[in-house]
Amino acid sequence: MVLLSHCGHTLGAPQNFGTPPFGLLFQFGRSGADIFFVLSGFLISLIHWRDIGRPQRLAHYLARRATRIYPTYWMVLLAIVPIDLVTNTFYDHYDEPWEVVKNILLLPQNDQIIDVSWSLCNELLFYAVFALLILSRRAGFLVLALWIAAMVARPIVAPYDDLVWLNLLTYPMNFEFLAGLVAGWALQRRELPQSSAMGAGIMLAAGLAIFAAAAVAEDRRLLWSNEFHPWFPAQYWRIVILRCLLYGTAGVLIIVGLSALEMRGHVRVPRVFALLGGASYLLYLIHVPALVALGASERRLHLLRYLPPWLLAALFVLLVIAGVVGLHLAIEKPLLRAVRPAKTAGSMQPSSALV
Repeated sequence: MVLLSHCGHTLGAPQNFGTPPFGLLFQFGRSGADIFFVLSGFLISLIHWRDIGRPQRLAHYLARRATRIYPTYWMVLLAIVPIDLVTNTFYDHYDEPWEVVKNILLLPQNDQIIDVSWSLCNELLFYAVFALLILSRRAGFLVLALWIAAMVARPIVAPYDDLVWLNLLTYPMNFEFLAGLVAGWALQRRELPQSSAMGAGIMLAAGLAIFAAAAVAEDRRLLWSNEFHPWFPAQYWRIVILRCLLYGTAGVLIIVGLSALEMRGHVRVPRVFALLGGASYLLYLIHVPALVALGASERRLHLLRYLPPWLLAALFVLLVIAGVVGLHLAIEKPLLRAVRPAKTAGSMQPSSALV
């Protein structure tokens, strides 16, 4: 979904196609980030909930999380930076060493070498809060409560302050991590209505319905009024209302419904989907630079003379996916196998490749 959304923005730029190849379709594609946030919280809950209050498990947890994020990220960074130093396409602050270091370590920054890496900073913040839960149950839940209070208070106390660390800490989409965390906990404790296939199916259907309604509303800009609420910045409410409440809720229902059906043996993940899931993180990181490169190739080859924009864009999307799957199998998968610690026996292990 994110790929399709960015395809419209990237290839629709004036220097490329000049107009979005899919029109207003797939504007909702960035909702893939919302699903990713919910899924991240959900998976951490399934895999590491039993580690809470067990400080001896902290080192294993940190190793698992760090090796999930950094090796693939650094691999893509090493590929992009040398090219960008020549083309000056993605980043303008190579003359500021500390800004470059912040990008390498995924510390909060305003400008990213890899455009989508902003979400990884939020991911690492969530990992850090959960690490406190592992270190000390009481202290961790206290910090979690303070974090929630800060996010709730931000639009009232400091709605217009534009500070990098404050924006990261109080970004409304952080609630989606927490929603996924609670959903994973409830699923393990059988607190959700998933004891029957019908209950899980209802949750899945409701999630898909909410997602479809939100997608149509976003593509038609039905929820994007700048006068939505006079107290707070319009951008904040766009994120809270459209993304967290709608896409976040849809993400919880879809993920829990599918997981419950899988746990009961009613759903099996096809191998091709498992393969795409395994390559999804690499695809997320590399798709924008790949689309930029393909847009440049079109300018040289004048492919729009022979194909309509929507068809050429669709072919580019398929080409990016195929290339990323190849890189995943040839480079990323062996790399992760070499550096990642083994999974813990006894924890719930969903079939997702994001663990």
